[in-house]
Amino acid sequence: IHRTYDAIAKGAIDTINANLLLSRKELRCLRGMFAIVDIGTEPVFKATKIKVVNLQYIRELPKRIEDDIKNKDYDSVITKSRTLLEEVLIYIIEQLTKERYKSNGDLIKIYQEATDLLNMRQKKEWDKRVNELLGVLHKIVNSISSMRNINSDAHGVGASRISVSEREALLVANSAIMLSEYWLGVFEKK
Repeated sequence: IHRTYDAIAKGAIDTINANLLLSRKELRCLRGMFAIVDIGTEPVFKATKIKVVNLQYIRELPKRIEDDIKNKDYDSVITKSRTLLEEVLIYIIEQLTKERYKSNGDLIKIYQEATDLLNMRQKKEWDKRVNELLGVLHKIVNSISSMRNINSDAHGVGASRISVSEREALLVANSAIMLSEYWLGVFEKK
């Protein structure tokens, strides 16, 4: 089946290239992506930079970590989840302040700045249950941050490295998605 498919694809590409020959262009396939390039040059595929952090971007996290889960690269799942939290919080800060945010990578500091702007910090006059919930959100962010900073693949920790299982990796990824959706919902309402 693969040989037949490859032969059909090659035939189609050759036919298209025969028509492109006069323009000194050719159709090339690289890793399943097609591009029309100058004859003899390699196609260059550039990843588009994320310009807007939104609900769609957040919901694409499972697609981005699927390969990491399949490859049992659970540390990478933790790293991507932490990065998602940081990107969403910085996006919210920049949108509310209308200024470029200079991050030092301190997720807790970024979280505190964003929650101040969103008016999501615990307050004495608020219901105890609301304050408890906000406290739990802070603990989740703190836990993801420390898992990434202390025990992940980003730093050498020697024998003290804690192995992350698939269950924990999925818990972290789903928590990051849930928090990000919540923050964006509060931001959009604001």
